[in-house]
Amino acid sequence: MRSLLLLVLVALGVYWYAERYGLAVGYPPFLPVLYWNYSGQAEYPLRVSGLYDVVKVKVAGSLQEGRLSVALFKDGRPVGERAFSGRFQEEVRFPVSAGEYLLRFQLVEAKGQVRYDWVATKFAP
Repeated sequence: MRSLLLLVLVALGVYWYAERYGLAVGYPPFLPVLYWNYSGQAEYPLRVSGLYDVVKVKVAGSLQEGRLSVALFKDGRPVGERAFSGRFQEEVRFPVSAGEYLLRFQLVEAKGQVRYDWVATKFAP
């Protein structure tokens, strides 16, 4: 009985924290990420060699609230950006040349789950 009471208190504590400050659980690109009232961003540096001409980003998920923005930057300048909300499953392609890039996922008051995956590849039309 004490274990059940402790479990209920922990669950209420996590719920209170998520409602007040936001919560993200998961690790892209291997696991889906669950968001609860979460605002923030994650940045991933990419090094692209001369063999690649596109960065593919696969995004799939369902957000009951909020929105997700996926952007690619080179030297601080945006190469491209896409925004998602609701239910989505897309493959976004950003044209690139050799160099250093920054891939940014930005969420605003997101509630739901999202799965990310990205790769630099040769594009076959």
